Amino acid sequence: MSNHDPVVTLLTKLNSSSGTISTAYYQGRIYRVDENAGDIERLRHLRLLSPDIRDAFQLRASFRHFLNAALSAERLFSMGANIGGYFQRLANLVDEHSFAYQENRDADCERYEVEIREAISDIADAIDDDLIILQAQVATRFAAVSTIAEKKRQNIHYQQRTQQLVDLLESFHFSDIGEHLEGHGELALSFKALLADRIPAFRESLLSTLELLNQYLFEFRRIEERAKRVRAFALHLNRNPDWTLKNWDEVADPEDWLMCATPIIVQPSPDVSAPEAEEMLAAIARTIHAVADIRSRTARPAGQIEVDSGNSVIDPPESPIRKAVRIYFKDASKSVQGISARDWWAANPIMLGEIKEESWLLRVMSEHDNKGKGGKWSLHLVTTQDPVFDGNVLLKDVIASKKAA
Repeated sequence: MSNHDPVVTLLTKLNSSSGTISTAYYQGRIYRVDENAGDIERLRHLRLLSPDIRDAFQLRASFRHFLNAALSAERLFSMGANIGGYFQRLANLVDEHSFAYQENRDADCERYEVEIREAISDIADAIDDDLIILQAQVATRFAAVSTIAEKKRQNIHYQQRTQQLVDLLESFHFSDIGEHLEGHGELALSFKALLADRIPAFRESLLSTLELLNQYLFEFRRIEERAKRVRAFALHLNRNPDWTLKNWDEVADPEDWLMCATPIIVQPSPDVSAPEAEEMLAAIARTIHAVADIRSRTARPAGQIEVDSGNSVIDPPESPIRKAVRIYFKDASKSVQGISARDWWAANPIMLGEIKEESWLLRVMSEHDNKGKGGKWSLHLVTTQDPVFDGNVLLKDVIASKKAA
């Protein structure tokens, strides 16, 4: 490879200024001194440094984002890539490539093909980088912040961003970009292998991360409630330094809440930030033997499976109308002349209770439709012609009788 390769030259310049880049990255800004003046001018010429306040300099956003992604650095409210803009750029490139192909502009087609392949790769890399950032935040439970309120706000921020990515991938799934690239083998293969085939996996990973974020938000809210109670108890102890736990075992008539609440085992511990506890903690530390790579394990006791749980199965009582229908068809299956459903309803007011006559007739017909083929009865409908609507009949009665052999 030639010594005048611009990529090699750029990397060489970056390597010679690595100390200045590292200081500017970790400290957020760097001030010009005699030792780094040459590096600052070189990095400004390469457009990797931008001016800051008070004669200081900071890394440009694009270079800083690259270092964050490469180092998997944890940043507060990380914005991630503008994936929606990447998708829009890809759609514009595909449209321009189609126009150039229709107008037989071969040179422009080749240029657009290179840009389209890079745009497809940019989208896949941006989604992959966002997944890494999200998974790192979820795995550490937002360790970059310390309070529950900050963790909740971080959680809500990443919830919204994850939901936006899921919606964006779902809408892109129904786009026609793949159809426009079907006639171009190289582009269609790049689109399918680098992006289209990976979108379902990206979507599943985002949905699983979103589910964890929803669970974390619920847990943070529960921790916040517990923290309020702990702070209230700590405030009580600070206001009453002589307060001690009452020995409820020696009380003849304990409070009512003691009879139903699970007792809390409170164990005091030294305040490690107090200067007077330093000697006591040092004495405890000196008693601990220096043993490396030994971890204590507590064996979990074997469980037992109870074959008989002792719970008896209770059958629900039979509804009155179901019982009445069963008895009616039982009597009707033994009668040759047949039994009128209306007469049976009028003769059994105690069994049917407040069930209306029309509801009873409909229930009898429904039972016949469900079990009439296998039943031991036949059904006859007593109807009359409707005087107004042709083709309709008015149901007067239902007669069930024994089925003929």
